[in-house]
Amino acid sequence: MALLRMALVKLARRPATWIVFAILAGLIAVMFLSLGATAGSMESFGDEFQIRLLLDFPNAYDLVAGFTVSFGALLGAVLGAAVIGADWAWGTIRTIIARGESRVRYTLVTFLAIALVLAVGVVITFIIGTGSALVAANIAGLGTEGASDETALREIPELLARTWLGVTQAAAIGFAIAMVFKSQLAGIGAALGFYFAEQILQLVPGLRDILIYFPFTVSSSVVATSEELDLSGFESFPVLDADTALLWSFGYLVIALAIASFAAWRAQITQ
Repeated sequence: MALLRMALVKLARRPATWIVFAILAGLIAVMFLSLGATAGSMESFGDEFQIRLLLDFPNAYDLVAGFTVSFGALLGAVLGAAVIGADWAWGTIRTIIARGESRVRYTLVTFLAIALVLAVGVVITFIIGTGSALVAANIAGLGTEGASDETALREIPELLARTWLGVTQAAAIGFAIAMVFKSQLAGIGAALGFYFAEQILQLVPGLRDILIYFPFTVSSSVVATSEELDLSGFESFPVLDADTALLWSFGYLVIALAIASFAAWRAQITQ
């Protein structure tokens, strides 16, 4: 418990933690406010109708979760890599090992602290996103009575848990890469590279059925989206169903932590 408390305090004091969540909440707020502002100015009635349907509650709850896990996966991977990479750069791991702490235990407890912080961040981001969606719905001239739908409200805890798992799985990937290479820069760079590579490769029709099993695509599929709408004429991409994606996401999380633990156990650390 002492090691976990130390890791949590360390994360709370790092500016990177607050910056990541500020960026995430800001992006989601801007996305919703932009949708609300443009809902009444679309030239195509079909496009305007689709945007209004996305902003209509309780559908908007799924959209908030979708934005949170999509943007949060990238930022979570960056945070995971930044945290453990900084521990290598600052000699924290060397000091901990010199005191007789288990390398594997330190690795897992450090990631547990990251996961707990991400849980808090996901909840706060969801609240901010929901508030932004309510404002956007009012701007678009929509009613918000659906926000109090009892069935939708009962499903929010599960929706948040799924969102947290998707973001945490992505964070584990960045964490593992930074642990393997003992470098914050390598972890962040590789995580960003993998994320954008998956987005670009989605444009290749022959690869789409394969890419649905790739880590960042899986993490974005763990929440059930409201309805697959074809906004602005863009073709919709195939995705895993939410329950299957949940299993794949958990698998990626376990594999990433196993790799990180093995890398820590095998690392040559000079005193």
